[in-house]
Amino acid sequence: MNDEYIEEEYENIRIDEEESEAFFDRKNEETTKAPENWPTTIRRFSDAAVEMSHYNEIPAALSFMTIVGQVVKDFVAIPDGPRIDDSRLHFCWIQTSGTGKSTLWNFVGPVSKKAFQMINEKGVQPNLIVEHEDEDGLIVTHNAPRRFTTFSVTDYTDSVLIGKWVLNPLYDYEDDESLEPEFTRRAGILEGSGLAHWDEFEYSGIFKQSQHQDKAVVYLNRFMNSLNQNNWWISKALDSMGGKVMHCYCERSVLAMTYPPDNLNDIIAKKGVLQRMLLYIKSVPEYQQDEMVEKKISQFGKIIEVNQPIDEFAEKIVEIYDMMYERWNSVNRDALRTMKFEEGFNEQLSLQHHQMKMELRNAEPHVVQALSNFKNRLLNTLGKVAVLCAIIESPTRSETDRFVVKKQNAIQAGVFVQKSYSTLMEWLRTSLKAKRLTQTENNLEGFFVEVFNNMEKDENGYVNKSLYLTKVKDKVKKSRAQVYRNYEIVRHNFHEMKEGRSWYIKHIRRDEQ
Repeated sequence: MNDEYIEEEYENIRIDEEESEAFFDRKNEETTKAPENWPTTIRRFSDAAVEMSHYNEIPAALSFMTIVGQVVKDFVAIPDGPRIDDSRLHFCWIQTSGTGKSTLWNFVGPVSKKAFQMINEKGVQPNLIVEHEDEDGLIVTHNAPRRFTTFSVTDYTDSVLIGKWVLNPLYDYEDDESLEPEFTRRAGILEGSGLAHWDEFEYSGIFKQSQHQDKAVVYLNRFMNSLNQNNWWISKALDSMGGKVMHCYCERSVLAMTYPPDNLNDIIAKKGVLQRMLLYIKSVPEYQQDEMVEKKISQFGKIIEVNQPIDEFAEKIVEIYDMMYERWNSVNRDALRTMKFEEGFNEQLSLQHHQMKMELRNAEPHVVQALSNFKNRLLNTLGKVAVLCAIIESPTRSETDRFVVKKQNAIQAGVFVQKSYSTLMEWLRTSLKAKRLTQTENNLEGFFVEVFNNMEKDENGYVNKSLYLTKVKDKVKKSRAQVYRNYEIVRHNFHEMKEGRSWYIKHIRRDEQ
């Protein structure tokens, strides 16, 4: 055992009383308060959703924006200097199990399904037309009608996900070997418009080290690229077809939900896929979980009629769609001209960006390092959410400013994105600290056990606690108070027994715990 190293561990460990459960509860509660300046439709949608999914105002609001960003994606392009972005928002919600994620989807899912059905029935959605070179350098033209659907599958193969080439069923190639093989393209279920929804994102392959995970990361990274670039479709050479390439044209928006997986911090730090999404990570405090359980207990065995306003909000989404479609037509179908920006918007966006960067700078170094790649995408996220807020407000505005992204929308975007980044920062701060504490505990346990093993014990394997801690104090040359604080960290590894006025302790091996 390296005494110098252990002394350093003693010196670095501090018990910060401010970081109590009550402190974190207050921080979590602050992130759920819905501000008065939200767009009215978003606030009303969130209020309706949390009737079922309690305390989840922010995830409800971001889910609504994800749907809207998807349905208007063909009518709105967002200029960003030389880069052009689309309106899709990709949202990933990571939260404690049993705290309303699936319940929220039970509201969001039917709303999106109904809205998609109503839009599909209109039959006005422009076709998807893509031209690009294939593996032989020939120009491939893909021209297909757009329909909005929801991809929601947890177990799949590449051929199901991406698609495959199949022999034309009209010909019998086995009986007539002179026939040249003719292949028909069969699209995978990921192709199309709408949502790519994971109610259990932990099974998507992102969080597990495997070949499947690597593919999932590539696929997600690819189709989340801007639709205004030439690198958003997924291409895969199929071994079963002798290397013939299958192209998957996925224009979906990601809406993913999961509990915090064990390796979340590693994925955040090392995989770029989560950095392309707007994350909301929350460890739900115990008192809120208890309130949710009490609510369920009070309703158990009772038949309660729930009239969710599915049609109302589906119609709101379709109203926004219709308005943006008409606007797109009025500007000669130039998506870059659909939205205009109010004078002073850039200054307000810069202010929001600066405020959030200052908050990031004030974080601990290990948190700043983990957030470095998220910080690089911060401005793009702010701008996109501001545009979506303006679009959602458009039906309630006067004609003169209906399609204008205002300074107020930049402030609204700052509220939503700041809450997202605050939960991410808090998660990283507490989880990484807990990880370091666990590592330190393991080091300290080894040291405390070493001192214990070198002491003479009674017939039952116990030593006098006061004498034991004095020997620890003499060895590390620290104050008695410091030694007691660090003993508290490893105390659960010892059994304590009182005889008369004295305490005795015995180390419990891990296989005995």
